[in-house]
Amino acid sequence: MAPLFRVTTGRELAGELEPFCARPRLVEVLRLWLEERDTRSLISRAEVARVYSLAEEALSRGNSEATGFHPRPEGALECFVFVGTRDAARTTPAMIEALRRAGYDNLRILDLAHAVADANQWARVHRLLGLGRDVLAP
Repeated sequence: MAPLFRVTTGRELAGELEPFCARPRLVEVLRLWLEERDTRSLISRAEVARVYSLAEEALSRGNSEATGFHPRPEGALECFVFVGTRDAARTTPAMIEALRRAGYDNLRILDLAHAVADANQWARVHRLLGLGRDVLAP
């Protein structure tokens, strides 16, 4: 895992994965996920990092943020990540068109959707395991 961690995050693996020791299959899932993100995605590491940051910002922090409607960010990517984090079923054709106007084709939009889902999954795992926010960020 250490070489893959170094390549995908640009950092040496220290004790970041200590909370995973009791669940070695999670380490395997993490390894496969990092390989997929690094070798098969059409979006750059910088874009993935931006998606992770935006998803972390969009996650609700309490009941008042978890219910009701909230203003969507203005930018195409920011709006897509916000809605994908809060309630992906509310993604609209207009949001997809805004991404296309921003230069994303259908396959890159699909990769963005995967990145949003991954960012949400790992943000929640980080919270549950008490890991730092940026442990797995590219």
